[in-house]
Amino acid sequence: MKFYAKGKLLLTAEYAVLGGAKALALPTKLGQSLEITQTTSGIITWKSVDANGQLWYENSFDKKTFAPQQQNDAIGERLQQLFLVINEVNPTLLADTNGLLFVSSLEFNRSWGLGSSSTLVSLLAQWSEVNPYVLLQKVFGGSGYDIACATADGALLYERTNAIHPTITAVDFNPCFKDQLFFVHLNQKQDSQQAVVAFDNGVLTPQKMKIISGLTQSFISNLILMDFQELMTQHEAIIASLINATPIQKRLFNDYPGTIKSLGAWGGDFILACGGANTPDYFAHKGYKTCLTYQSLIG
Repeated sequence: MKFYAKGKLLLTAEYAVLGGAKALALPTKLGQSLEITQTTSGIITWKSVDANGQLWYENSFDKKTFAPQQQNDAIGERLQQLFLVINEVNPTLLADTNGLLFVSSLEFNRSWGLGSSSTLVSLLAQWSEVNPYVLLQKVFGGSGYDIACATADGALLYERTNAIHPTITAVDFNPCFKDQLFFVHLNQKQDSQQAVVAFDNGVLTPQKMKIISGLTQSFISNLILMDFQELMTQHEAIIASLINATPIQKRLFNDYPGTIKSLGAWGGDFILACGGANTPDYFAHKGYKTCLTYQSLIG
């Protein structure tokens, strides 16, 4: 058996999506696959392969308790939690199997923050036929937009109207200026779980929720580049006020001639930059060598 899940980028409503604000999310061309093979080993074996085809993680698990053989292993403990929830919801799934080999293969760099955890949840949910949002909430937490992206055909509006059954609407997001949109990695991976825990939902007033949802809706209207950049600036300002932080462009790139917006949890992973053909050179000169075109990452 083989399953596939796409990576994700959150274009709008970072942090506010947790409180139910409407968010625009994009599935990426790059994702993760999971191949599952029956074995006679009597145990569950897990292997993870990175984007270069190198084995970067391996562990084995008891078929009944799902306890990892390697102790003091955070990844093993997460996998055990996932298997326990799956077994709780679908107890007959593993009852008749002697052993299983799971091999997960990433298509993107593990440090990029494109959803190594969310794609894993989606893959295990596809295999086990368990609601992926149940798996997510019981093991990782979070808004769930990344789970929606994992099996989406294209851009989507996401509303956390319900943690287990969110509202997901497919939208046509295909800006005519996408050749001027770049995704730049900030050379550090942001811990989404820590960002979720640290965010104070109390600052998310109904008025701010309404503004952020309105901005999201505006992003999918038929815009020219100048209007899109203005929306980016407005969005940065309101999120900055929510989390009491300085927008990334003011903090690190105040001489950049275009417009920059943070994506997801601020301070790590990717940012969105609007600019011309010299944009990759600008960021490379600053030490940020991963600058991907919209076409290469989203399509």
